[in-house]
This record gives sequence, structure tokens and C-alpha cells, in this order.
Amino acid sequence: MTIRIGLLGAVLACAVLAGCASTFEATHDHDAGHDFSNYQTFAWISKNPMKVSTSVATVNPLLEPRIISALENALVAKGYRWVAEAKSADFAISFTIGSREEIKVDSYPSMSAGYGMGRHGHWGWGGAYYGYGATETTVRQYTKGMLAVDIFDVKERRPVWHSVATKTINESDRENLDGTIKAAVDAIVAGFPPS
Repeated sequence: MTIRIGLLGAVLACAVLAGCASTFEATHDHDAGHDFSNYQTFAWISKNPMKVSTSVATVNPLLEPRIISALENALVAKGYRWVAEAKSADFAISFTIGSREEIKVDSYPSMSAGYGMGRHGHWGWGGAYYGYGATETTVRQYTKGMLAVDIFDVKERRPVWHSVATKTINESDRENLDGTIKAAVDAIVAGFPPS
């Protein structure tokens, strides 16, 4: 019974770690001297507030309205009100999307079976031992997705807040774009207004 409980605990711990690894990591920056306390209304900086990073070869044109909707919903949930005209708003928003193909290479000593020095210092046949200079290498290619949001003070006409959310994108993220966008936006908006 104790072994089963221990095994179940190990499986649950792995599931929790896997869940944590699949969330967006967000960083936030802001003008420390700026007062965000009077902000009540927001607008988009232009009719098409999405910028595309030069690292992106092709862009799904349906992303922009999805991100706009997710950001509007998140800011309204925080008590801000959307207005159509940027000049009538307290702050204006733009955002940038990007992705980057990355390669991860891991090398580690290879475990071999045969005659040689065993792990516990015993000579013998059939024991596992680290081979002389032998290594195993794994190569993994993955896509790192990024959403950056910039907030501009309308009266001062300058940027006052910036946040970037990044994540390794998997097939599940691609199949559930609305959920992926919401997760990125939630990670970003959690840092606004700055405390």
C-alpha cells in the first residue's frame, strides 16, 4: 500500500510539474515615476494595433481580432472601460506577436553494459558502467511563442508600461488558439497596473 501511495504521489508531482512547464512566463516593466492610479479608459493605438516580429515568416490574420478581444475582456474585467477614440482614452495599447524556432541539444555520459568498472567500484561482467568518453546526445527542435503588450499614456504621448509573455508552443496550444491567447493575455495583464 505504501508503495502505491508513493507511486501515486510521484505521478501527481510529475503532472503538476508538466502543467507548470506549459504556462506562459511574463515579464513586466514600467516607468516607476508614472502615476497609473487615474486610469479608467483605454483604446487601441490604431485600427490595426498588431505588430509582427521580423522572426515570423507568415501570420494568421485571425490572430489580431482574437488578441484584441482577449485583451479587451481582461482589461474590462479589471474595471477599465474601452472607448473607440484613442484621443479620448487615458491609455492606448499596441501589441506584438512573434515566434522563434529553437534547438536544444543535451549531451550526457552514456550508460553501457559490458566488462569494466561498475558503478559501485566492482569489476565484473554485465554491470552498467560509464563508457570511456562515450556520450549520448539528444536534439529537440521547438517553437518559442511571444506576445508583447505596450501601453502608452495618451496625454503624454509616450510608452509607460511593457510586458512580454513567452512559452514553448506545443500541438495542443496550436489546436486551442483561443485558450493559448487567453493564457498569454492573463499572464500579461496580471502585472497591470504595476504595484
